Amino acid sequence: MRVSAWTVHTGGEPMVLEERDEQPGAEEVIVQVAGCGVCHTDLGFYYDGVPTRHGFPLTLGHEVSGTVVEAGEGAEGWIGKQVVVPAVTPCGKCEACLSGHGRICPKQIFPGSDVHGGFASHLRIPAVGLCPVPDLSDGAVNRHGITLPALSVLADAVSTSYQAIVRSGLAAGDLAVFIGAGGLGSFGVQLAAALGAHTVAIDVSEGRLALVASYGASLTLRAD
Repeated sequence: MRVSAWTVHTGGEPMVLEERDEQPGAEEVIVQVAGCGVCHTDLGFYYDGVPTRHGFPLTLGHEVSGTVVEAGEGAEGWIGKQVVVPAVTPCGKCEACLSGHGRICPKQIFPGSDVHGGFASHLRIPAVGLCPVPDLSDGAVNRHGITLPALSVLADAVSTSYQAIVRSGLAAGDLAVFIGAGGLGSFGVQLAAALGAHTVAIDVSEGRLALVASYGASLTLRAD
């Protein structure tokens, strides 16, 4: 498949729109990218000299949603499905993965660092770990009209806040304080409020505080 991708050759220099051929290997898929979030990690790679594991030239982007359009042997069942691509995909086969510690898998794949990422028309990625998206046209499932591109940030920004909340044991009636109401903080407020917690957001920006108040923050405080 012919893929168009914004490629970084030198950090801080304009990305170059290039084309390349991508073919899925065994247990791999090609995802037609619907959306790709811009993470602060991408900015670190691009502007600040944070090293990627693959090295430049490289296509960045690890918060990806889209539709599987091609698949290699063993992954054919994914064709046609809408998915969110995990920001980090453990191999699922090594000792770390089999013992429940996939987060330290030495063979994990991080799009935009280990391999080309999602600032492209298509992404080639292992099928293991793909998150299927339910039918977004079903109003009973998608009551708020969320689009597939908007779901891309589930891959990292939303899941980071979610994992912190899950590991904290936060429950209905508990108090959750978010210092900073940017991307992760605002997602955290929404998740905590959905669990029934009392949420406090602290930030220096009145605009951000107003936004998280609309997302369910019980109290907002400006840090002067």
